[in-house]
Amino acid sequence: MKAENIIAMVKRFTDQYGVNVSWQNKEIKTNSRGIKIEETNGEIKSFKVLLLKEKFNPLQVIDTGVFGLSQDYTRFILTLPDIEIVKDLIITDSHKRKWKLGIVDWFDIGGVTVAKQATLTEVA
Repeated sequence: MKAENIIAMVKRFTDQYGVNVSWQNKEIKTNSRGIKIEETNGEIKSFKVLLLKEKFNPLQVIDTGVFGLSQDYTRFILTLPDIEIVKDLIITDSHKRKWKLGIVDWFDIGGVTVAKQATLTEVA
């Protein structure tokens, strides 16, 4: 398994089944009292990502014996490594639904990051 193969696979699925998401870029600035605050600079970023209903793991064994309410209904976002996503970022998808990102996890193969993943929580 090579890093280039996984990046190509994520890119192929993103191109085919991805959803356009956008968010306002935020900067950390120092106010007049010397306290660092987050401030939106008006720049809107937009990228195509995968919104999944299952956690992505290229080495995961799929258990088909699971049924009933034991399933996990958490949503996930999967992006290419060059897209800058951070915890607590609020994104808007193409259906005008807003999602808040959880802790961002990444996959690396041989020290090369191949994808980023985070949990999603719908916000109003």
